[in-house]
Amino acid sequence: MTRYRMLAVDLDGTLLGPDSKLTPRTRAAMDCAIQAYGVAVVIATGRRFHSARPIAQDAGLTTPIVTHNGALVKDIATAAVCHYQPLDLDVARELLAFGKAFGADTIALDDPEGDGRILTDGVSERNASLRYYLEINRRYVQEVDDLRLSVAAPVTQVMFCGPCAPMQELAQALERDLAAEARLLMTTYPHNDMTILDLMHPACSKATGIAHVAAQLGIAPEEILAVGDNYNDLDMLRYAGRGILMGNAEPELKAMGFELTAPNTEDGVARVIETYIFD
Repeated sequence: MTRYRMLAVDLDGTLLGPDSKLTPRTRAAMDCAIQAYGVAVVIATGRRFHSARPIAQDAGLTTPIVTHNGALVKDIATAAVCHYQPLDLDVARELLAFGKAFGADTIALDDPEGDGRILTDGVSERNASLRYYLEINRRYVQEVDDLRLSVAAPVTQVMFCGPCAPMQELAQALERDLAAEARLLMTTYPHNDMTILDLMHPACSKATGIAHVAAQLGIAPEEILAVGDNYNDLDMLRYAGRGILMGNAEPELKAMGFELTAPNTEDGVARVIETYIFD
């Protein structure tokens, strides 16, 4: 059996349970993988650094965190930027204009060196999910009159958020008209009727983020074990020596032929560690 030296793992829907916490079994498995087997555990998430960092610290991790779906990699202890792939400013403004014309609720994220800033020029009353996101991150939110005119380089990402059906329609339009200028990464939560569309640098993905960390640690792709549950994890799962999909993933993802583990409600990540890292 291949000896895996890195575990690259998504957060929401994967490492974390529905309560956004680590279970005792998963925590124990991670601790053993790190301490007894010398495995580097790397979080690869669509979250902002400031949101992912406390989870990594609580889990006792020391490796850099891959955030913003790979656009920004930062050191856990110092918050120093290790790797950054921002959107071109003109492209970001084009995306913002595209979203506004579509009628999509939109935010832009920047400030990679600091805590991360969330720019918004308003969210519709019907978009409860995005309004909640902005409320819980209120200290990082800056309200502006016109998002397109307010963004300045560098832009980490542009994000559209809303109900699944219109977001799917917007995703198709973006892929048709702007695929060469920005990378579209989609995360869907059908049970909440919510889809997030992240627009990143065209060369950016969770795979590029973990590749950067792996290179710094002298770890080859075939020595990486990756676990995820959503569309934005696909590049990472394909890049790793072994990519495993969570049992709580959507049927369309399960039909792609990835090896499956148990859902996040049944310690799916712990089972992966116990099977492929423990002797």
